Amino acid sequence: MARLKMWLAAVLAAVLVVAPGNPAAHEFSADGLDPAAVELGLRARVGDQVDRWEISVVRELSGRYALTLRRPGAAQSKRRTVELSGQTDEERSRELASTLALILETETETETETESETEAKTKTPVTEPPATPVADPSSDQAQDEVSEVELPVAFVGLETHVGLGPPRSPDPDFGLGLGGGAWVLGDRLQPRGRVRWSHGRSKDLRVHQLDVGLGLAAGGPIARRRLWVGGLVMPALEWTHAEQLRSATAWSGGGELCALAQYRFERVVLGVRTGVETTFSALRVRGTDDVIHRGHLRWLLVLEVGVGI
Repeated sequence: MARLKMWLAAVLAAVLVVAPGNPAAHEFSADGLDPAAVELGLRARVGDQVDRWEISVVRELSGRYALTLRRPGAAQSKRRTVELSGQTDEERSRELASTLALILETETETETETESETEAKTKTPVTEPPATPVADPSSDQAQDEVSEVELPVAFVGLETHVGLGPPRSPDPDFGLGLGGGAWVLGDRLQPRGRVRWSHGRSKDLRVHQLDVGLGLAAGGPIARRRLWVGGLVMPALEWTHAEQLRSATAWSGGGELCALAQYRFERVVLGVRTGVETTFSALRVRGTDDVIHRGHLRWLLVLEVGVGI
């Protein structure tokens, strides 16, 4: 493999020496890539067209690759972000070469169409002002702009919840909490934490509960990375306070086992999760004329609104 890479580098150097003109600079030496394989693969697909662009590739902390393309002398650069699924340097390099070739071909076709339209306008007299073009959200350009938006990598926010026990003793409760999390490992995992207060009441009997939980969600992004779905496991430590004529407190353990869905805007994260909440050991709060149960399993629905970071 080492000899093959040396041979490819030598061939690439020979091609650059005999290439006409003054080729633009290319920088493909990002982590996880074979620059010689990227250069050769790209030239095999688009030929000398690659020399008309200055191209650089940088690997981001999230594992994706940031691409910057610019025509020599152009005022602005074109930026793209891609995620490579290859397991080796060679596989990622071939995948990147194919992606760059598609981008260069698309940009060349767009420039050719623009030049043709400009020539047609200069040759044909215009008797009426041209109509203002309306952007089509479903067009490739609009989709590229959506993909280039920087989405949050973490969030902190408020959550509200409703809980119900089994049918024989539902004993509903509701409350508020403060939580947060972060997307890591290519948006596949999401460590989370929260602090929550909940309240339940039956006649004069009132129950307050505080709990602290740390957990981990696993899933993946869909819908151009804006929608994230997965499952959450979050153990928690719970403190319960009950009062009527007298007060009583108790410590217990528990947590959540939920399905989770979140939608990421540029600065806001909206989420919903539902599943079961556990309590060990089960609690029974007895008043003078009523009883509130906190069984082993309760249905849980949580809504969350967070600030993206």
